[in-house]
Amino acid sequence: MEISDIIPKDGVPQRIYCGNCNAHTELAFFDFDEIVSGVAIKICGLPVLRCPKCGHEQLPDGSRFAIVNIHKEAFERSSKVVRVERRKHTEKFGFTNVPFLFDPDDYFYLPGLYRSFDEGFLQPVFFNRSVLLKYDNSPAYRVKFASTTYGSIDTQEDSISFGLNRHGHVVMWLGDIAKLPENEQFYLRSENIPSDHSLGSEFYDGQIEAVFTELTKEEELFRLRSEFLNKSFSRFGVAFGHLEAEAYDLALSFNPPVVDTPKERRHVADTLNKVYLESLDNAALDGVVKSLGAKSPGPGSLKRLQTIVETMASKKEVATLMSPLYVLYDLRVAYSHLTPGSNSPQLESVTRRLGLETDASLFDIYEKLIAGLSSTFSTMCKILENAGEYKAVPH
Repeated sequence: MEISDIIPKDGVPQRIYCGNCNAHTELAFFDFDEIVSGVAIKICGLPVLRCPKCGHEQLPDGSRFAIVNIHKEAFERSSKVVRVERRKHTEKFGFTNVPFLFDPDDYFYLPGLYRSFDEGFLQPVFFNRSVLLKYDNSPAYRVKFASTTYGSIDTQEDSISFGLNRHGHVVMWLGDIAKLPENEQFYLRSENIPSDHSLGSEFYDGQIEAVFTELTKEEELFRLRSEFLNKSFSRFGVAFGHLEAEAYDLALSFNPPVVDTPKERRHVADTLNKVYLESLDNAALDGVVKSLGAKSPGPGSLKRLQTIVETMASKKEVATLMSPLYVLYDLRVAYSHLTPGSNSPQLESVTRRLGLETDASLFDIYEKLIAGLSSTFSTMCKILENAGEYKAVPH
């Protein structure tokens, strides 16, 4: 190996993407043991960018410069052999007094993070996914999702971005965390975990590369759900639904159907129900119905949600608007009782309301349903935006 093979080419900055398959690489550590332009160099624990998808490895700029400097020193001393143990970075950066767990090597070796100003602001800090649940259930904070893996925690004074990596861990920037009150930082510390060195995500792409990938239909639906919940909270002061652990896990792992079988039909209907219907807070909806002086025709969450929306739009418009939510509920009932070679009355009603034939495939039903649900949440957001002043009826 020649030293010219190590020196970064043409001043092009190192990027996090794999040079072989373009997937996000992750920081790893290995023992570099090569003869570089006549000098046998061994560096224990040298950082490398490793692709979890294809296994390709590439040296970050910091590692390249380390090899170049060691070679230079060896050449000046006329030494043909160099053995060194790399010293890990131990900087704390001074943004907060709370002793968060993080690895400064991430900041110095993962591409795109180091800045000559505000050093350490973009230090990645990793957390259990459950850290989001507390904030979503707190009236002082709102969790907003731009997609299933990228969002923000809104405080009364600021907004903190977060992402989920491929291991399902939440990652935030140290500089953003330091904006929170110290007592909240200590809560975060209770969910803080050691770095897994995996930063590649929509969060990284958006925050560092300023690249936003087009959302899938499923991600867009989840984003609209989040937007609706936040707008309803802004208007009524209560959360219509929460980010419950099971619902979020299902949303993260959910994929569009690839086969049309009774089992897949039940799975799709059950998952969508848990994420978009069962996560609604029926008690909170009941409280808002009463505060409006309205009367719901039934005790279920959908009836109460419809009653609330009817106070801001015409009943005819709302009945059409709510149809996809009722269709989703009926679809779960239909598939849970479906036997081979039979069609339940609920399934016939579902396909009719979706404008499909009774024997429509799961793929056709799914496509129409996702489009309908997206339209429902999008329109409810607009209704909330255009509604007049909210006035609770005194009891």
